[in-house]
Amino acid sequence: MRHPFLGRSFIFYSIAWAVIIAAHAFVYNYQFGFSWSLAISDSLIFNLPMMGFGMSYWFIVQYISPSNQGLTNTIFNQSMVIIIGVALLTYASHSAVMQFSVVEEHKIFLNAALPWRIFLGSFFMAMIVMIYYLLEYTHNLKEKEQDELQLQNLLKNAELEMLKSQLNPHFIFNSLNSVSSLTLTNPDLAHEMVIKLSDFLRLSLGRSNAELHTVEEELKQMNLYLDIERVRFGDRLSLSADINNACLKKQLPAMLLQPLYENAIKYGVYEQLEDVAIKTTCSCDDENLYLAISNNYDSTSAPQKGKGIGLKNVRNRLELLFGAPDLVTIEKDKYTFTIHLQIPQKTV
Repeated sequence: MRHPFLGRSFIFYSIAWAVIIAAHAFVYNYQFGFSWSLAISDSLIFNLPMMGFGMSYWFIVQYISPSNQGLTNTIFNQSMVIIIGVALLTYASHSAVMQFSVVEEHKIFLNAALPWRIFLGSFFMAMIVMIYYLLEYTHNLKEKEQDELQLQNLLKNAELEMLKSQLNPHFIFNSLNSVSSLTLTNPDLAHEMVIKLSDFLRLSLGRSNAELHTVEEELKQMNLYLDIERVRFGDRLSLSADINNACLKKQLPAMLLQPLYENAIKYGVYEQLEDVAIKTTCSCDDENLYLAISNNYDSTSAPQKGKGIGLKNVRNRLELLFGAPDLVTIEKDKYTFTIHLQIPQKTV
């Protein structure tokens, strides 16, 4: 930490001592009847060295601190340094004033006031030392808060990266399993699926590592993913979208929708013989982006067991990014399952 009384703070430090010097001279003139020239000279000779001692005492504070000597030892050591330092400066200023003073009453007064000068000087220095420690404590507290905030951000980013790294292999493994199955039943479709998967991965890996991108970019990426799924399921999978063009430049986390489409296919196509329709709707206002993905499903069939990576992943990512736990809601009836997302834009 740099000296707290350097720069603009030195102006306030100087003003404080100017007030003390003026008060000292005023009391000498008004209370004890000494001339203004004698009162001002006495005040300057006594207080200016104290002002310099107060400035240089910052380096002693750095050496004697509770962090390396303990509170009790620090109080004792600082008290000794202050008393000894003030006493030496007071005796030096006392000798200097005695040299130029020609008023006998003033000399008698100086000898009588010597203990009070040491007391006042020690009091002023104790105030300065307390201010130093207070400023240092405040500075260290701010640094600690900044370090903790930086650590929280690092942990948050690490957790987000973990969630994304968890999602990508999950999707790739599922796609490769599908390709493997198609190579036995329909090699041409397997070949088409490999090409589309390659395009999807090229777009995904070719992006920057930014956590957020636009709705337009996300939908472009998701269309590639859904093309892959259409190769697998053909006419059984139908898609529709109702996208407000005003929302295309809004932002959302990258690859956020992929696990939701995957869930819609998993609990739709796999669990019923009928065709499955997946609909995407998107609307927005100044503060939020609203997305909904709905699919028809058979509520009477036994649900497939899985690891629950997809929806949990989406919830965790949104909560980490925006600090709100209720940005994902589920709505379902006997025939339709819908996932609603609310994505704040004010922090984007």
